[in-house]
Formats: sequence, C-alpha cells, structure tokens
Amino acid sequence: MRDYALQVATWTFSWLAPRSQREAVLGDLLEEYALRANAASASAARRWYLRQLCASALPLLWTRLTRSAWLSTLGVALCAYLTVGVVELIVNWALASSAAAGTAAYNPLGMFITFPMVVLIGYFAARFRRAAPIVLGAIMLLNVTAMTLWATESLPGWYRIAYFLVGPAALLIGRALNSARPAR
Repeated sequence: MRDYALQVATWTFSWLAPRSQREAVLGDLLEEYALRANAASASAARRWYLRQLCASALPLLWTRLTRSAWLSTLGVALCAYLTVGVVELIVNWALASSAAAGTAAYNPLGMFITFPMVVLIGYFAARFRRAAPIVLGAIMLLNVTAMTLWATESLPGWYRIAYFLVGPAALLIGRALNSARPAR
C-alpha cells in the first residue's frame, strides 16, 4: 500500500486502537483490503478501507478518552466547576433580589450559603474521580488569581482573600468526606 492517504489513515487508526487489539484489527483490515483490491478495483477497495477506518475512529477515540485517567479527571473537574458557577449564580441572584437597594454587592452571606454546596460538589466529584476536587481547586485558584489581577472593578480585600481560601477549602473538605465514606 503506497497511497499516502491510506498510510495516514492507517497510522491514525493504529494510534486510536487499543494496543492489545491493534495488530489483529489492522491485519484483518489490510487482508480484506488486499482481497477486495484483487477482486474488484483498487479504488473501490480503497474507499471500503477508508470507510472502515472512518466508521471506527469515533468509537475508538471515545474509548481512548474514557480510559485516560487524567482526561476523565479533568472532565469531572470542569463539570464540577460549571456546577459551582451555577450555584454561585443562583445564590447571588437570590441574594440580590432579596436585598434592599444600596446594600453592598459583596455579601458574606453568599459565601456562607455557597460553602456547603461546594463541599457537596467536591464530595461528588471525588466519587467520580478521586483527584477531581484537587484539579477543581487548582482551576478555582487560577481563576481567582486571574480575576484579581485583571479585574476592572474594585473588590474588597476580604472578598479576594476569602475566595482564595473558601473554594479550595470546601473542595478539600468534600474530598475528605468522600475518603471517610465506608467502602462497599
């Protein structure tokens, strides 16, 4: 097989296929390709081969991604981060709608309400992937650092310090609670 498109497709497929099955699957595909090239035209065999590789690419990629521990940990952490964001939006909306006009925009009550929710989010993130709360805490620290450095509005000092401490602490507590959970 000297066709560069087929070589690139075969290389990509071999990267996606699990090691334990790579040689057998590629061997079967190449054997069938050779039979089809001899029985019919080379272009028909080529189209068949590329269709087989393309049809297998997405399922193989999905399998590869779900078996990759760091990527699934990052995925759980990002989903948990979005959940934390939704919780904060809801809490801030509820506090803003119930606050009287002229009250401070940065209400410590919001942190007290959000804290146990973030503990729960950390707990459930740790149930999916043990390291997810740590990755989530790192994401939160990076985000808070970026907001502190590039914020155009003036934030109270206590608010900045609290956000550096409260979110990651809640996540570590949630992870610890998950670790203390009895094994089944």
